[in-house]
Amino acid sequence: MKYLLAVIVLPLFALTGYSQNLYDFDNSAAFASYLRQTNQFNLAIPEYERLVYMKPGNLSLEKDLLTVYWEAELWETGINRALNLYPNENTVPSELAFEYLALLFKNKQFNEAKSFSENNTNLQAQERYFYSGTSDALRYEWKSAYESYSLLENNNFQSAQKYMAISKQALDEKRKSPALAAVMSTIIPGSGKIYTGDWKDGLVALLFVGTTAWQAQRAFQKQGVESVRGWIFASISFGFHIGNVFGSHKSAKLINLKKDEFHQNKIEHLFYSNF
Repeated sequence: MKYLLAVIVLPLFALTGYSQNLYDFDNSAAFASYLRQTNQFNLAIPEYERLVYMKPGNLSLEKDLLTVYWEAELWETGINRALNLYPNENTVPSELAFEYLALLFKNKQFNEAKSFSENNTNLQAQERYFYSGTSDALRYEWKSAYESYSLLENNNFQSAQKYMAISKQALDEKRKSPALAAVMSTIIPGSGKIYTGDWKDGLVALLFVGTTAWQAQRAFQKQGVESVRGWIFASISFGFHIGNVFGSHKSAKLINLKKDEFHQNKIEHLFYSNF
């Protein structure tokens, strides 16, 4: 239906002016805007490409082009297009920095975003602090992020307090130690899971390892070290115990990751709200 509307609407743009050239700049700009407003981003891209071709070096049009690539979720393609316009990313104009970084962030290229923020020669100090801090926040480097955001206060940067608050909350989060969880489960089966808050799994591990170990001990006491039953229960107990040790380590890391992702999502929402 959207494609049909596009076909119908295109000729209408020619009727709004004296010129009958459907592909002149004004008509192309109007049509590109219409496609974008109706969320037909993939169709809007070639229209904006035409506009950029018509007026090379126009930063406003290049900004719209990168934005529509972001809206179409063609993040890697948008990054490559930006680098086609500016082969040296450190010379990307500051007017396009936000859009370029938004593409990098969505494509999970946080290290590249950090490098761009630090090395681009066109960024002002407050832009550098903001982009560098956001790059750090999205890769869970909360201390560096908070330090960068703190510098924005002196520059009267809009929303600086919000970014600072989120990164400070993430920095102050109490985290679980994966190493401690693993050691605890090694000494007392299941205790590492209990430490991470997984009481049910921890108690099951304690009961299962304890029961199978007890069965193995009974069998060895009755039949000696040649007891098949003893070795079966011992193997089951040991295998489950080792799995629980690694599981406790993983559980602690997963809890920490969920906390980081929660604050990362808040930073992303705040950042992308500028679109």
